[in-house]
Amino acid sequence: MDRVAALIRPGETVLVILDSCHERAHVRRELELYSRFVTPGSYIVATDGIMRDLADVPGGSPGWVTDNPAAAARDFATDHPEFQQAQPPWPFHSGDLTRNVTYWPEGWLKRVR
Repeated sequence: MDRVAALIRPGETVLVILDSCHERAHVRRELELYSRFVTPGSYIVATDGIMRDLADVPGGSPGWVTDNPAAAARDFATDHPEFQQAQPPWPFHSGDLTRNVTYWPEGWLKRVR
């Protein structure tokens, strides 16, 4: 991991997207490991938090209600004040939607310091 940090030059922006195992504990560990590479003003994203909303569909699992990336992101944000749960603003919006539609609810963690 230190070799990765050495590749980040001053002034560069680093965004990290986590999209592997979606179990809460696994995602939480990834957040702990990779968050140090995220530059202030950028994000680390825990994808597929929508699992919590799909626990009762065919192929879903009741455990997804609490065992999901969104839960890990909430836990992480609570313990790391240098990150805030904040989805980036829409670059444009010309429809009737009142909020952004995403498979990554609560998964956006912005590094604020």
